[in-house]
Amino acid sequence: MPRRTPPPPRPATTVPGLVLVAVLLAHGWVLDAWSLPREGPVQAPRPLAITALPPPVQRPVPVREPAPEVAPAPLSQPRPETPPRPVRTSRPRPVAAQPPVVEASPVHDLAEDTPPALDAPVLLALASPGADPQPSPAAAPALTAPPSVRLHYRMAKGPLSGTGQIDWQRDADTYRMRLEARVPVFGQIFLETSTGRLDASGLAPLRHTERRVKRSERAVSFVRDQGPPRILFSARTGQAPLTPGAQDRLSWIAQLATRMAAPPDGPWRSGQRIEMDVASTGGDVQHWVFTVLGQDSAGLWQLRREPDSPHDTRAEVWVDPRLHHWPVRIRMGEPGSEPLELTLDPPRTPA
Repeated sequence: MPRRTPPPPRPATTVPGLVLVAVLLAHGWVLDAWSLPREGPVQAPRPLAITALPPPVQRPVPVREPAPEVAPAPLSQPRPETPPRPVRTSRPRPVAAQPPVVEASPVHDLAEDTPPALDAPVLLALASPGADPQPSPAAAPALTAPPSVRLHYRMAKGPLSGTGQIDWQRDADTYRMRLEARVPVFGQIFLETSTGRLDASGLAPLRHTERRVKRSERAVSFVRDQGPPRILFSARTGQAPLTPGAQDRLSWIAQLATRMAAPPDGPWRSGQRIEMDVASTGGDVQHWVFTVLGQDSAGLWQLRREPDSPHDTRAEVWVDPRLHHWPVRIRMGEPGSEPLELTLDPPRTPA
């Protein structure tokens, strides 16, 4: 009787294969979990609410009665011509007429006879009894951006952690800014850049780009010299008005440091606010208002940006005056999600 051949054994699942599947699943979960605060759905930009200032209060300015006009003294007139006396001779003959004797008039200063001019209206208001002095408004101090530097941050969002690096390069009238974030094993997770000009108002961005994992690069352009000032987006059609001092989602960090270095009226006080429009690559422009909360025992100024809507980004920033007011800590997030925190390592000067 022939002997039966046993069936071949089933291939066993290898341990390296299970490890590879687990790594791929973990990779997808980490990329979905590690992301910056959402920007919300792309919507048409809301028109900026511009509140007209009330007309200035016109105080009646007492007008001083003009001084009575004083007629200027007439110029000295030459003496009337005296006819010559006739000369009697035995033979009368015509006598040639002598030239008239004119007495020289003294030099006359017309300024002495000119009535005094009325004071300028401002001087009248200052000198009039009962009128409050009106000091001229002081010009806003010109803002100076911080010097070039490289900043290293420790990043954390829930159980995940990584590193971030900001490269800030300032020239005479231009700037370049770059932010890169990395996590172990997966490498770079997002990269942002901002380039533009520097003027008396601080940073004037021209272009902002953003690249994240699983997303193509998006950009924002600030058109300042061609036609009306406006903001253009690569993520959507249309445009938004460009207001003075508007920033992008990266340049606001350097603009905040620039503004904090130049208090408008003396040292900063709790309750004072710093406002700016911030454009995102998602296609919207939001009005950010940072409120100064105070200064702690370490000398750090704390500021907070409250969200405008339930799904908007809330930000808290701590800046150090000894480091040109660069943030030493940033905390950003939306309600109901893990916030993204950045903590500054000792700054380094770029090579």
